[in-house]
Amino acid sequence: MFNFWTFIFEVVNFVAVVYILYRVLFRPVKNILQQREREIKTVRDEIEKNRKEVAQLRDEYEKGLKELEKVKTGYIEDARVEALKERERIIKEAMEEIETERKKTVRFIRQEKLRALEEIKERAVSLSVEMAGRLMSDISDDLLQERLLKMLLERLENLPPEELRRLSEVVKDGSCRAELYSARPLNIDQKEEIRSSLQEILNCRIDLVDHQDTSLIAGIRLKIDGHVFDGTLRGNLDAIAEKLKKQS
Repeated sequence: MFNFWTFIFEVVNFVAVVYILYRVLFRPVKNILQQREREIKTVRDEIEKNRKEVAQLRDEYEKGLKELEKVKTGYIEDARVEALKERERIIKEAMEEIETERKKTVRFIRQEKLRALEEIKERAVSLSVEMAGRLMSDISDDLLQERLLKMLLERLENLPPEELRRLSEVVKDGSCRAELYSARPLNIDQKEEIRSSLQEILNCRIDLVDHQDTSLIAGIRLKIDGHVFDGTLRGNLDAIAEKLKKQS
């Protein structure tokens, strides 16, 4: 049977229990939950902050990587350009060295060619002169010797004034020494003719010293204190040879 007072009592007990629970248990739990919620929020905020910092660091890292890649690419490009320049320089220097060596080689070949031609020319001239000398030696006689002597004396008698003046300077104390070279022995008349001509030309006493030299082939060679007057076939052949060697 329903009892009103019992019902009231139970309601009062329930309210009292709820109040006690609220005061003893619910508020601390609520506070704990609120504290936990605040802690969770703090952790979430910290996580979010860290996430943003990580994202920022990641962006900076990626930016740094891009900058590094640009720098690396720039260095690689600079290195490539420098390598190309160095290669071009090396190739240029090598080509210049090759060209220099080529010019040296060409110059050396030309010089050797000219030297060889000059040697051949000198050899040919020497052989020609030698053969001409042998031929003239075979046909040389006293008549040719006399003719060459006359030609030398005529040359002495017709010396230019300047050459005659220089020759006269060798005269000392009214005399001078003259060395006479001939391919054939000269007789007394020929020697006297030479002495007389020199004395008349130089106006002095002549000390004549006679030498025989068969290599002269024919003719007379006079030496007066360093002045040489060559009227020999050998001298003429040597002069011809020198002219031939100088011709290009």
